Amino acid sequence: MRINRSAVRIVAVFLTACSTLVAQPNLRQALRLNVSVAPQSPSGRALIQEREYSEKSVLLGIAYSLILPGLGDFYANKGETGKYYLGADVALWLTYGGFQAYGHWVKNDARTFAVEKADADFSGKGAQFEVDLGNFNDTDAYNQAKLRNRQYELLYDVASNYSWKWTLEEDRLRFKNERIRGDEVIRNSQFVVGALVINRIVAAISAARSVSEHNRNVQSLGGWRLKAEASGRLFAADGVVLTVSKTF
Repeated sequence: MRINRSAVRIVAVFLTACSTLVAQPNLRQALRLNVSVAPQSPSGRALIQEREYSEKSVLLGIAYSLILPGLGDFYANKGETGKYYLGADVALWLTYGGFQAYGHWVKNDARTFAVEKADADFSGKGAQFEVDLGNFNDTDAYNQAKLRNRQYELLYDVASNYSWKWTLEEDRLRFKNERIRGDEVIRNSQFVVGALVINRIVAAISAARSVSEHNRNVQSLGGWRLKAEASGRLFAADGVVLTVSKTF
């Protein structure tokens, strides 16, 4: 009777793997948990995921998570843990962007209102001009206050584009309140930056623990490596080849 060589190879390797698994219960558990099917390779051969149990760098894992939280856990094959840090980072960045966008929108809306109601010109001016614009009804009132306090260097030239005049007190107060609200929203985004930093620190600690745990498992397994490969061409696999090797 004619025997297929591939079948003989599969059986031989399978028996070798089984004998190894019987002798190494920890290895049996590790292999069972980590073998999974991968996409078709570009060469047309269907490959099952190959994972090598080699030690990894703790410092590299920490660096990964400081750059992108959770990446260090993925590096240590702890994606179930890393995905939470990664998700938190994405959510925090979206929150930061939301605070910044909304705060600047409120401030721009307040400026537009001041242009219409007080004939103010914001070109080339800083934040202090906006504060003064909200605190005084017009440029003359502002200059009189600075003269009383002998702050001559802070006077505005009424003939320049630093002049303004509110017709209604309520309009001035509306501008002032909107400006303050916009600044508060933007300032709140700084708390999100703090949360981003904390998330990176916690993720880096988690990555260090995950890599250390991975390295302990490698040391207990003694450098075992499993490779599973489907033989045959694309969409025409005719068997599976298991290869178990040990590094000395």
